[in-house]
Amino acid sequence: MSNSRLLTAALALILAGFSLGVAADTSFSQGSISSALFRKMRSVQAQIRAGQYGDAANQLSYLQTVTTNAYEAAVVRELTSDLYISRGDFANALQALQPVVQQGILPGSEQREAQLTLGKLLVASGQYQQGADMLRNSLGQETPSPDVLMALAQAYAQSGQCRQAVPEAKRAIDTTVEPPAEWYQLMVSCLYQEHDYAGAAEQLEALLSHYPEQTQYWSQLGEAYAQSGDASKALAVYALMYRQGLIRQTQDYLSLASLYIQNNVPYQAAQVLQEGLQSGAVPASEANYTLLAGAWQDAGDLDRAVAALGEAEKQSKSGDALVSQAQIYTQRHEWFSAIDTAKKAIAKGNLKRPGRAWLLQGIAQVQNRQYDDGTASLREAVKYDDVRAQAEAWLHYLSVRSSG
Repeated sequence: MSNSRLLTAALALILAGFSLGVAADTSFSQGSISSALFRKMRSVQAQIRAGQYGDAANQLSYLQTVTTNAYEAAVVRELTSDLYISRGDFANALQALQPVVQQGILPGSEQREAQLTLGKLLVASGQYQQGADMLRNSLGQETPSPDVLMALAQAYAQSGQCRQAVPEAKRAIDTTVEPPAEWYQLMVSCLYQEHDYAGAAEQLEALLSHYPEQTQYWSQLGEAYAQSGDASKALAVYALMYRQGLIRQTQDYLSLASLYIQNNVPYQAAQVLQEGLQSGAVPASEANYTLLAGAWQDAGDLDRAVAALGEAEKQSKSGDALVSQAQIYTQRHEWFSAIDTAKKAIAKGNLKRPGRAWLLQGIAQVQNRQYDDGTASLREAVKYDDVRAQAEAWLHYLSVRSSG
């Protein structure tokens, strides 16, 4: 479907804009810090959590001058990193924390926690491969937290390794009571890029169970079903959206109409397109009116098909829509209309299949007993490969007729 490229682009934007929150919550050991410094460090943490960033910055500046050992200095740098994280300044947070991890002076659990935070900061700063390496090497034997798993998934996804990102994202989602919508969207994006449309549909169903009011997720679900080859489920999704008044975008109207056509329900396809064109949601273009004409024709309403082709002709610099009208008039044995419309098509020009216009004109003229005009038109049609055989057959018929 034409919507697939739009969905791919939309999901790529989701992935590009995905940002994982990095928690600012350093833990440190009271036994390795003097009582006075410990109380001040706890005070700084409280100020950061309360959003009192100026006070926290002043306290940290003071603490940097009174530390008495490498561990205390490392904790001050960690708290400085926390302050930057809370402000959303990941670059400076990274600069503050990186030396702490490199020194390796923190006790085991604190070192691992600092490494995981550093890994998430690397990912948040766009250093995806380095972030993935840091996170992967720091996971250890303990069960990773969901945010760490999502940071690793993001790192994989952003570096083009969607196959590795999917299981990490799934583990994060499965172990979280209320996963953020962005987690699902990252996973859907990766599944889509891996062409696992059935898997993408499954995740979108889960996403919609949490956010049923989000129209874009319904559209993505319908498209995922369509891409997986399940046109009936895709139609069910879009039809439900239509009944609930959620079909508002051009591409949603076109997708629903296309699905009705695929499921051999052309009348509904025509109705949807007609509504979209009348409301202005679907642009009044030659292509869209031609699609509407085809739907009406498949539904057996040739009058409305002719009318839609008339609108298509108004939007075009070519006479192709007039040729299609002439074809319908020929099928209905309306020879005068067929002749007149074919002549207009030829006069307007820029035809994709000019031979077809000459053929239809010639057939209609012969059937209307305008034998000389018909012969001339058919001789023009013979010049075109795609209709030569039919034109020659009609010329042969005329030859036999005249000789008889």
